[in-house]
Amino acid sequence: MRETVRSEHLKFYILKFLLRGEYTGYGLMKAIWEETGFWRPSTGSLYPLLSKMRAEGLIEEVEAPVGRRWRITEKGRNLYIQATQAKRKLFQEMQRAMLVFAKAFDRRDLEALAERIGQEEGERSDLAGLALLFLELHDALWSLPPLSEEGKREAAIILKRARDELRALKERLQEARGGLS
Repeated sequence: MRETVRSEHLKFYILKFLLRGEYTGYGLMKAIWEETGFWRPSTGSLYPLLSKMRAEGLIEEVEAPVGRRWRITEKGRNLYIQATQAKRKLFQEMQRAMLVFAKAFDRRDLEALAERIGQEEGERSDLAGLALLFLELHDALWSLPPLSEEGKREAAIILKRARDELRALKERLQEARGGLS
């Protein structure tokens, strides 16, 4: 099942990049690696998938001065749009599953997180790059060794400073827009 999931992820990653322009197979591998920072699809998974996607009419080969390039078709574009619309429903289902898990195992921290996730209505494409930084902040916090009381105080000071600076930024941005939120 894990390979199926990865294959589907890779399929939509390919479509996403081909929406931006034409790529070689190597160019797709490199773009995915650069964007994720950890996942570089193997040639053994990428090239058979490209052939399958071509057979399904989602992409087409284009002759280029150097090698082959891939281009998305109208069918591929439509599939990506449909998947983008379906992801909202999937996200809601994941949020509900997290909430049930949190309640079943009395994890109030996860319950609060699930409820916060459910509050987000619209997508914020302007925050896409910052979301990764937020996750890195989370990872940095959880990677700390067990904290003494002093360590907890230091971590709280760092997190509160970041929170306060973001609140100050919000106020400055609202003032610059004439008080609009």
